[in-house]
Amino acid sequence: MIGLASVGYFSDFFQHSRPSTAQAGPPQTATAIDPDPEEIAKRTVVSDFILTDADKKLKKLSDFRGNVVILTFWASWCAPCLVELPTFAEIENQYHERGLRVLAINVDEGDEGKVFAKDFWAKEKFTFPTFFDSDKKLQSQFGVDILPSNFVIDRAGRIAFSGFGANDWSNPQTKDFIDGLLQEEVSQKEVSPGAKAN
Repeated sequence: MIGLASVGYFSDFFQHSRPSTAQAGPPQTATAIDPDPEEIAKRTVVSDFILTDADKKLKKLSDFRGNVVILTFWASWCAPCLVELPTFAEIENQYHERGLRVLAINVDEGDEGKVFAKDFWAKEKFTFPTFFDSDKKLQSQFGVDILPSNFVIDRAGRIAFSGFGANDWSNPQTKDFIDGLLQEEVSQKEVSPGAKAN
């Protein structure tokens, strides 16, 4: 059963990260700002998976390879999620041209999430997409048992950060971390063949 994080943001972006099945441990801010090849090498590559939108159109995570991706798990009944989602819109607008993408994953059962998301996205004018994980496969893959849960994936498709519970995406430390990831260079070999930045 998914736990609900307390309302309100945590004061420290990294304070509430914990290891998951998808990552050996939380990153240090300095890894992204001043990349250490040994630290970067410890990041776990995320196995590719399929994302399904409300119209049943499919995308793969690898379609976004070459971008820094924030993967956020949310539900319509999760109050902290609904507070946090608009902050993703702000940060993606700020960094979109440099290659940041936000992918929201709704874990509501049935069609409740699809109905809610349609209205919420229209009201908030979000430009980033939401996908749906009604069969809980992605939730299981990422070890999500608290909402919201967030994962930052670097340009080469490796997890650079995992956070369980709401984070403050507007504070300077968070922005420094994302800025650092966007500055990291990846070789053509690290970006899967045929994958394009979307």
